[in-house]
Amino acid sequence: MSLAKDASITTPKGTCYVGITHFGNATPRNSVTVVVCASQSTLALDGEVCIGRGTILSVAAKSNLGIGEGTYIADGSRIYASTSIQIGRRCAISFGVTILDDDGHGFGLPPYTAPICIEDNVWIGCNATILKGVTIGEGSVVAAGAVVTRSCPPHSLLAGVPARVIREGVVWTDAERLHEAALGAAQKGVDQL
Repeated sequence: MSLAKDASITTPKGTCYVGITHFGNATPRNSVTVVVCASQSTLALDGEVCIGRGTILSVAAKSNLGIGEGTYIADGSRIYASTSIQIGRRCAISFGVTILDDDGHGFGLPPYTAPICIEDNVWIGCNATILKGVTIGEGSVVAAGAVVTRSCPPHSLLAGVPARVIREGVVWTDAERLHEAALGAAQKGVDQL
């Protein structure tokens, strides 16, 4: 972890897990998780967040990265914030995902950087790439290997290079979260007896 003296990491409301693996022994134990916050940057962790082994979180000077409660970022993903990246609550970000809000070069017409907003309950498949200026609507699914260059409405399924909306009205649920909800509902029923 590398933090500038004037960088800030907000205090999470819950436990934050950094450098754990979501795939058993599939990710080597020597895969280093890196967190870098430059001068006057902010890393905001809003509650319980899991950041996988070998993941890189980089927040440039005077920029911010926000990750919502209940979100997990699986092994080997890379998130580079040069201005602003906001990731909502209960998002499932698979392994090898790249999210960057900057081109990293001056090729083509400006702007070369633009904020990214990933709304609540978004599922991003393995090896997908999310590029600058994109808003991914709540409840959407990004297919594995997709390269997202444009925003999409809520509950969309995006696929392809470049990604396009191939279906609307999608609904997805993490099986583990369904199980936890069922257990919670069962416990609530027992408590009421």
